[in-house]
Amino acid sequence: MTIFSRIHQIIQYKIFSKKIKEIGSNAIISFPIIGYGLENVSIGNYFKAGERLKLRCFKEWRGQKYTPEIKIGNNVNIQTDCHISAINSVIIEDNVLIASFVYISDHAHGSNQYFDLNIPPIDRPLFSKGNIYIGKNVWVGEKVTVLPGVHIGEGSIIGANSVVTHDIPPYSIAVGIPAKVIKTVKS
Repeated sequence: MTIFSRIHQIIQYKIFSKKIKEIGSNAIISFPIIGYGLENVSIGNYFKAGERLKLRCFKEWRGQKYTPEIKIGNNVNIQTDCHISAINSVIIEDNVLIASFVYISDHAHGSNQYFDLNIPPIDRPLFSKGNIYIGKNVWVGEKVTVLPGVHIGEGSIIGANSVVTHDIPPYSIAVGIPAKVIKTVKS
């Protein structure tokens, strides 16, 4: 890394840290990062993020108001090209590893009701089935999608390319579309 690219990284980090609600110590962020509503995002200590992370909190969409939050715990590692979006709440606990190209969102453009389908998707109201919670020590594999209202229990593993549509119990391995538990480790 040249001295100019290092200075550029430092400047980007200072700008980012002024926009975000809270960021802990020893964060390592590879820029660029795409942020919207960063004043509603809290990040813990020892956070690592790859390039092109998208963190988006929508307080308003098409006249509808929301109270979004994204909370990321300590020692969380998020790889490149991930997208985390909230109108309600997305909480990622400590020691979580998220592989590249993961999409986590607590909302969608419209519900699955007929009246919504007659509106262009971009103009539909944002709709949420509930908050997302990812417990401690979870590993989320490459290209996983986590949908609204999902709780992933502590110590679980979500296999690559899975779509998580329902809760995953603690210490479980889940894979597929939709993700299904194939193994739970009991103490």
